[in-house]
Amino acid sequence: MRAFIRIMAVAMLSGILTACGGGSSDDPAVVPQEVVEISSRFTVTVDVPEGLATAYQSILPQPKSPLSLSIINTAHADILSSLQEKNFKIVLIDGQGKIYRTSTLSGWQKLSNGGYQFDADTSLRVNAVLLVDLFNEPEVIIGDPLPKHLYMVPLTSSEVVVSLNSTLAYQAIAKRVVEKGDWGVFLETAVDPNVRKLREATAYMTQINSEIESALRPQLGTLGMTLQNILILTKVRDITDGIIDRTYSEQLGAEGNIEAILTDGYWRLNSFDSNQGSGINANQYAYDGTETRQTDTGWRKDGSTDINFSTYFTYFSESTRFSSNDISKQVFTGGGWQGLFDYDKVVLTTKKTALMTNSALQGNEELGNNLSVKVYPLTGKKIRYFLSSKDNHHISKYIPADTEFTEDTYGFYFTWQPQKEQYLLCDTRDNNDACRVSPPAQPSVHITALEDVISDVHASQVLETKGFSLSDKFVVEFVQDEGFYTAYYWFNVAGDNWDVFTEGTFAPVTLGNTEFIQFVVPDIVKQLDDSYRFTTNNLFLVEDRNFVNIGETLLKFEPFHFAGFDNNAKAQIFAAASRSNLPPFGRCTFGDTSTATTDKFLNAIIECGGDERFTAEDISGLINQHLVQLTESGDIDTVILKPDNTWEYYINGDRQFNDRTWTHTSEGYLKINWDPAQEKDFDLMAVTSRDRNTNLYAYKVFFSRFDPFGPVVNSIFSSINKEYSPFELTACITGDSGWDMTTIAPLSKSTKTQYQNETAACMVGWDNKMVRFNEAMLIGETGIASDDKALKFASDSSRFLKLSDEFDGDFFRGKYIDSAGCGFNIDIHWKVDEDGSLFYQAVDGSLNERITLTESDGLRFTIKAFNHQTRWQAGLQFAADEGEVWSDTITFISANDVPNVTTIQPPVVPEGQPQPRPPGIANGTILDDGRACEYITP
Repeated sequence: MRAFIRIMAVAMLSGILTACGGGSSDDPAVVPQEVVEISSRFTVTVDVPEGLATAYQSILPQPKSPLSLSIINTAHADILSSLQEKNFKIVLIDGQGKIYRTSTLSGWQKLSNGGYQFDADTSLRVNAVLLVDLFNEPEVIIGDPLPKHLYMVPLTSSEVVVSLNSTLAYQAIAKRVVEKGDWGVFLETAVDPNVRKLREATAYMTQINSEIESALRPQLGTLGMTLQNILILTKVRDITDGIIDRTYSEQLGAEGNIEAILTDGYWRLNSFDSNQGSGINANQYAYDGTETRQTDTGWRKDGSTDINFSTYFTYFSESTRFSSNDISKQVFTGGGWQGLFDYDKVVLTTKKTALMTNSALQGNEELGNNLSVKVYPLTGKKIRYFLSSKDNHHISKYIPADTEFTEDTYGFYFTWQPQKEQYLLCDTRDNNDACRVSPPAQPSVHITALEDVISDVHASQVLETKGFSLSDKFVVEFVQDEGFYTAYYWFNVAGDNWDVFTEGTFAPVTLGNTEFIQFVVPDIVKQLDDSYRFTTNNLFLVEDRNFVNIGETLLKFEPFHFAGFDNNAKAQIFAAASRSNLPPFGRCTFGDTSTATTDKFLNAIIECGGDERFTAEDISGLINQHLVQLTESGDIDTVILKPDNTWEYYINGDRQFNDRTWTHTSEGYLKINWDPAQEKDFDLMAVTSRDRNTNLYAYKVFFSRFDPFGPVVNSIFSSINKEYSPFELTACITGDSGWDMTTIAPLSKSTKTQYQNETAACMVGWDNKMVRFNEAMLIGETGIASDDKALKFASDSSRFLKLSDEFDGDFFRGKYIDSAGCGFNIDIHWKVDEDGSLFYQAVDGSLNERITLTESDGLRFTIKAFNHQTRWQAGLQFAADEGEVWSDTITFISANDVPNVTTIQPPVVPEGQPQPRPPGIANGTILDDGRACEYITP
């Protein structure tokens, strides 16, 4: 390890001195100088997301034409072909990131492919920036940094694409210039913008745009947002700032001793998050001079367990053997297609390079790759910033925002280059169609012969082409005409019109006995195509297993890169990583709005943090469970998912009968449809955090409702629900008085204050809400008797508290009924007090009782009650505020379902007969209902 550190230290010093050699007083990037008369022509494409506005103006997308929808899915962005000259402005910024002049545009015109062309009095420069406002003239202030509400791209090339990615990338670069007071890795390019340096700057910007696209854009919604909204999101700041810091460090790294690094071992980290689960993998690669070893360790999120790694596989190059089932892709050799595995081995090393080859290529070392490395120190750098790639950015949520690497930690920037040209194809066995090509408008049809993608006449419209879909945005048409081989790249301009955006060439070639069509995708296509899935621009078509498949060609010595960490850095990352660093459980209100879009919904979920989502396993575990939500008024809303993708809905235990369906979406949302016949009536539920100890879920909900008299109502709100098993709920008997069946009296007496304390101890609520009675829960609408309810007690199924909405003074009328034993049918007055408790009293004054709800699973309710019998005051010396505390579980039934009860009265002793000794309290009264009645039925 010390060997490669010494080499790095010397080289870093040399690099720093070289970088500091620029920046003279006449450098326009440091101190503005007199403007030299010059004119450059620029071709510009504005390719920005639908609905993402500059400033605070709405640009909700227009409906697509049937043609565009029939060919491809709606893309993430559209070319804007209707802008005017006033919407463009070029500014130059200095070495402190401040605007020091604007440029004059001339010769402005629209192009047929949706782009624009104009001349400007500036040369190609990394500090010359094109600004675009979608509505007005871009407003800037000389001496200020770049504004936050405009799209932008640096003019390092005469052909540029203005996009959200270019804007986020350059905003992060300009922010760093303002903070550091210099141009960093772009210093020499800013001072001396020669062709080579500008080409390197353009390639670097393309890399940054690609990283933003892969790491950030899947987590970023744009519809209904503004650029300023986007730039304040935590995820945007973390990833864009992280990409810049990491890639700057990689560019400034010094040549490392690859032999020493392989001896010590290095780590590659990646994370995953999908409906199948989430977790982290940390793989160590090492070479002892004889054998290559790859140790694969990982952590899969399971319940509430914290991050901990276990080894799940170790590859030894000299002993591990794979089977055909382990093939992941193919490479073309002189003998045809050779399957490749996911593991490499070292063939030989020097201090500068190592020769690596795939473990499947025994004896085919000429298909290997040369590996070299740059090394850079991580001391004092934020750990999160170096977890900003598409492979590992999910790890950053577990790291505190300001935690930094300490001493003796290093990052690695590896470069690998093929020793010879390599043709790579996905695994096409077992009818795998992953790399088959399809004609436009027929994505489910696969082309079977190379001749079917070549035409001798250029089509006049996209549906007439014999081409194939390159991606969601581009269709490629090959035309062979009089010895010319032209590739036309059709682009969906603004989502409605297809046109040829640019041209290239293609070449039919034969390698061995296999025919290929080779073509090079123009850089501008790759910049525009946010769904481009290949590593390189060099692609090919080939017939394999009866279908035409698309693959990529790695050119000899073409450089590719990946990042790694030394042992100390890896150890510090996972010493800092913990699920305890996630936001604490609770309601997250970020993004709650009455003007919602699903993109705003995505941003709200990401900003709320956390690592929960509805996985397939989670959804399976929720089947038949009760998902309970408490409302401000105390109502209880309950959702029960059923195995057939229907769901039941209950309000205060009362089922609402309608057809309803649910689905688990690919984004990890639970979508509940309120009306299958109306697709606009649905809720999307996303988990933002979860407390597994209490079975509480914090949700972000996208609410959509169809309005026949106006626009669809869309809103976003947050909620907290609790999951219950069907038979989990039990009464809380803590503090109950108990009952003596011998004396037919409470075992102990309690005061009202004691009752209130015991009730509070039994209360189960969440989100600052408690279950509580309300009048609508008990009697529905006033004046409608059919929706009146009765309380049915679990401990005695013959006993009911029947309520009505008949008003009598300050109370409603009702009856306390028991059909067992001697039975009783007591007229009562009842009301719901302000504290949400139900109070009733016998009309004859013989008893009163207060019942409080303590918990509910949505269908059943636990209660804590305080009962007082007036006769206890004399018989048991109870005070007026003393009584019995008891608990039970109740359900609500219709008052109409309560049985009629005829009570059994005490026998009448004939006159003159001796009266029997009073039996005490008769079995079967309110104090002891449910036992056999000792009175004789007449």
